[in-house]
Amino acid sequence: MTKKNNTSMNVSGKVNRSQITTGDISTTKDSVYKENQTAMDITEEVNDAKLKTGTIDIRADDMADTKAEIKQLLNELAENPRTAKESVAVTIVMEEINDNPTLKQRLTCALKAGGIEGLKALFNHPVVSIPVETVKGFLEAE
Repeated sequence: MTKKNNTSMNVSGKVNRSQITTGDISTTKDSVYKENQTAMDITEEVNDAKLKTGTIDIRADDMADTKAEIKQLLNELAENPRTAKESVAVTIVMEEINDNPTLKQRLTCALKAGGIEGLKALFNHPVVSIPVETVKGFLEAE
């Protein structure tokens, strides 16, 4: 369930010959995100411009795909005795995220949308323990 979606525009300056639209929000009915915002504040004069706030597109299948991909990776780590050490498993997960831009983007979106709890849901595994704070720090560092 989506708790909050907001797209807004605040115009306090002059806008001449400009095309301005607020952002688009597209979510699914069963979305779990707590807050989504896109906003624009115009405080100075704007002439001959095309302005649009950001677009938020949240689809539950992206989260399901991300969860499945992370689960597969964690299952592979759980089967390998070499990755029994947490530090080795963390290094492999970070390398996988770094080498897979799509996964990294989806995890970053999950972090922004669901916070640390969203990442915990993705990295919940009975055998392999990946500190979610480590993943969060890695994603936010870039």
